Amino acid sequence: MKKRRVCVWSGKRGGYGALAPTMEAIAAHPDMEMQVVVTDQHLYDRFGRTVSEVENRFPVAATIDMGQEGDSNEDRARAIGSCVTKAVDVLRDLGANILLVIGDRGEVLAACIAAHNMRIAIAHVQGGDVSGSLDEPVRHAITKLAHIHFPSTQASAQRILAMGEEPWRVHVVGDTHIDQIFLGAVTSKDELRTRYALPAEGPFVLVLQHADSTEPSHSAAQMAETLAAVSTFGIRTLLIYPCSDQGFDGIINEIEKAANPPIVTVHKNIPAPDFVGLETQAACLVGNSSAALIEAPYFGLPAVNVGERQRGRERAENVIDVTYDRGLIKAAIERALYDEAFRNHIHNLTPPFGDGTAYRRITGVLATVELDDRLLNKRMTY
Repeated sequence: MKKRRVCVWSGKRGGYGALAPTMEAIAAHPDMEMQVVVTDQHLYDRFGRTVSEVENRFPVAATIDMGQEGDSNEDRARAIGSCVTKAVDVLRDLGANILLVIGDRGEVLAACIAAHNMRIAIAHVQGGDVSGSLDEPVRHAITKLAHIHFPSTQASAQRILAMGEEPWRVHVVGDTHIDQIFLGAVTSKDELRTRYALPAEGPFVLVLQHADSTEPSHSAAQMAETLAAVSTFGIRTLLIYPCSDQGFDGIINEIEKAANPPIVTVHKNIPAPDFVGLETQAACLVGNSSAALIEAPYFGLPAVNVGERQRGRERAENVIDVTYDRGLIKAAIERALYDEAFRNHIHNLTPPFGDGTAYRRITGVLATVELDDRLLNKRMTY
């Protein structure tokens, strides 16, 4: 039997880390051939050129340079348009049968537009989530283009069904970000303490804040509020570069100004096993990364979620929501660091994102689903 070709599309370090266990399972499956396409911020020096992280683990079949020159709305829109055109050639040359994508980003939507018009089956991980900024409508647009849905939770599955998707297409698998945790893909404590020059036992804070793409011109001022709050504690802090959403320049400029080694260090990229390992040891995670909502509760890690980027997204009780105000952010960090009742409570949570076996469920479906007209010809249920 001819192997079905599954093209895994990756444009961002977080999405790649979340899909890595699934990618390994696909690559090992006797009935599938995996093709990895790397694009967007993976290819930019400014974001740490993380294509090398992918290449160290998997063969990369193709790369797509989107040519994004700046962080404006227009720059991002042009880059996404370029990605659509280039995706057509790549998907044609690879002869892909299935396109596997995750999340809500523009480079993912670009790939799905190409695949939809080329009648390539689209499998979408993490559909149905609610979030803020420009990401949410992009996520739902991908859902309407996708033929197979792998939502993380029952609530997300219900939203997909409410969009008129046929129930047989929807498979609740859990969140793939959790897979790497349960599989033990975590760098050891001693290695991390050495690599990132962390105190042997002292606390440290992780800061990861992306631009809110609905108001990119405010990103610098918003980051300044967060950094002003964090700086008042004077403890070891790791500042991590944002993703390539419009407004990233403002975030990066503020991060670089705040660097004060060895207390405050800046990192263009932290590989997924390292980042997960740091989450297991950190005293607090500050910013607006989805990691605060999805991964952190599995470690009992307090998280201060700033602003609107994750607005309405499903979460556990480890998250403290605040606006872009340094006083409120500082108070939230104080609670996260020093409120023992709160810290003890969140160590006994049962997060809603699954048991770390999403990769098995996804691979099983991809290996057996019929790639026929019934799958490709979508209809609304009402």
